[in-house]
Amino acid sequence: MNHQGIILWLTELSGAVKTTIASSVAQELRSRGCRVELLDGDVVRTHLSQGLGFSKQDRDINVRRIDFVANLLSRNGVVAIVAAIKLFLTQDYLHV
Repeated sequence: MNHQGIILWLTELSGAVKTTIASSVAQELRSRGCRVELLDGDVVRTHLSQGLGFSKQDRDINVRRIDFVANLLSRNGVVAIVAAIKLFLTQDYLHV
């Protein structure tokens, strides 16, 4: 099936079951024939943002990297589900 890509952001405080919810949504969408990728904030930080701390500047960089990857996926027909710690997400972070 050919589906349009979208980005779904799930943001909340640490330990708020974002990844659990995101995994369930991803599984359901896959069962319906969608191409789905889950971008977990902790995993992205480990692999794409290694060396960054938790200062506001470093968190901003991490969110921009997650947003960049999510946009690449979505414009190629993939549903990108992002599970990240709640930040001060403003429109200047996200490609809308």
